[in-house]
Amino acid sequence: MPAIVKRLLPLVGLLYLIGGLEGIEVARQRRRLNRAASGLASAETDRDPGPASAPTDRDPASYRLLALTWWPAGHAAIAAALIVPQLNVGQAWRQRCLFGGIGLSLLGVALRQWAIATLGRFFVGHVLVQSDQHVITDGPYRWLRHPSYTGIWLEMVGVGASTGNILGALVCLIVPLVGIVARIEGEEHELGASLPGYGDFARQRARLVPGVW
Repeated sequence: MPAIVKRLLPLVGLLYLIGGLEGIEVARQRRRLNRAASGLASAETDRDPGPASAPTDRDPASYRLLALTWWPAGHAAIAAALIVPQLNVGQAWRQRCLFGGIGLSLLGVALRQWAIATLGRFFVGHVLVQSDQHVITDGPYRWLRHPSYTGIWLEMVGVGASTGNILGALVCLIVPLVGIVARIEGEEHELGASLPGYGDFARQRARLVPGVW
């Protein structure tokens, strides 16, 4: 087995661990959406009563864009390390990049899971506001509006850094932001219009990175 392939195998495992955790969360979100359906249906008094159906995402385009730019960026970074090895860092930096990047990815996983746990049943993975939803200011929401997106960004930034490839690192730094920023814009439009108190909450916190944006 070529040395570079052997070196990248742990990153493949890390990437699929991240993807597996996200798959588990998607399954949980579907259950939360089904539970939220009855609450949303009862709030819409102008609708004829009937069986509750899972609410739909108010911004499905940004959801698809996020799916196309987040996890695939990690695959692209690993491919870049294999296809353009001339952009790999020197031997002296490879181990630092590997362990530093893995640490950054795990930090992103921890931040995202903390944000999910803090929102609880309000974290449904869709752009929508539940009938009894209120602004959450605990946990990482004390400092950020969207810490779960900061988390998934750090997950991929860490994967890119771990490859020790300059192109791969740039791909994971920039490409996921395309989907994340679009998703944040969609969420904030809905939250600002439908969630009481969100405007005041937003004015006191950065969206993604404290002191930057």
